[in-house]
Amino acid sequence: MTEREAYRILGLSPGADGAELKRTYRRLMMQAHPDAGKDAVPDRARELNLAYAVLKGAAVPGKKAPSRASAERDPDPQKNAGWDAPLNPNAYAGREILCYAEDQDGAPLGSFPIAKGKYLWRVEEDFPLFLLSIYRCSREILDEADAALNRVSPPSREGIHAQLAYLLAQQFIDGTALLPRLAKKCPPDRSGEPVFCLSAMLEPSGAPAVFSEEEPLYPSALRRHRLYVKQKSGKEAGYLSFPDDRLYYVVVPLLEQRRVRIRIQAASDPSGPKNRGRNRGQRLNVWLKWADGHNALPPENLNLQIEELLALYRDTPRAPREPF
Repeated sequence: MTEREAYRILGLSPGADGAELKRTYRRLMMQAHPDAGKDAVPDRARELNLAYAVLKGAAVPGKKAPSRASAERDPDPQKNAGWDAPLNPNAYAGREILCYAEDQDGAPLGSFPIAKGKYLWRVEEDFPLFLLSIYRCSREILDEADAALNRVSPPSREGIHAQLAYLLAQQFIDGTALLPRLAKKCPPDRSGEPVFCLSAMLEPSGAPAVFSEEEPLYPSALRRHRLYVKQKSGKEAGYLSFPDDRLYYVVVPLLEQRRVRIRIQAASDPSGPKNRGRNRGQRLNVWLKWADGHNALPPENLNLQIEELLALYRDTPRAPREPF
């Protein structure tokens, strides 16, 4: 698809800014919603989405918009199904790509799927909708397990659901590609390796820790997908809190998989310790660099972990049925 065709499909004049592009795209996608009534055209969503992807790609410096040949002859059928993100063919299951539907005034009507497949998440996809797609995918997997055993949901389902969703999310998040986009790039180290900088807060897990500014901190443990840190004395100080929720799903898995090395240091606070709120955490500076021999691909053992989790779920005793 050419840029000219994309502008025609969206009814925009060449050179329309990003805000107008996004507003028009959402309005037209709302009309293509399956619940929009007799005027809804199911195949229209794919055409609108491809046109939107072409124009968004053209707005990124150095990024070439897909040609007609690449759009029509792509050998991968999933990429012609309404979304153009890269794939993880080894993912345990496919997920939905969801899009917001809005009315003419911009009020949200909900969300609906425009594609389904083993698509990796990219920053252009709304992150709350990505998490919703993972929640739905994991729910479907557990529903299939329950149906195969002809049972009602066992008591442990909620906890298993959360663990399964976390494992599935890792299969669709390419931390190696996303960390450079979500973090600030710092000067390389002495060996020339790239270093990425993040800001974080130290949330005390008990009594507030007392330490001086610029004091180094050390990773203590990863528990329940949180990174706990300790002081030089060995006393646990609390856990890291990121201002951007997306970083939890990028940084923590990279640490769990030992694909990055980390350095943490308390940041100087311009307000001073006397003006710091009693319950306010300490600001931290975090530096990350790739570990030696890190793999650029999602770990293959995630499917094994998912299978083990589902085996545990299938072995869970049946929940008691209500008496007739």
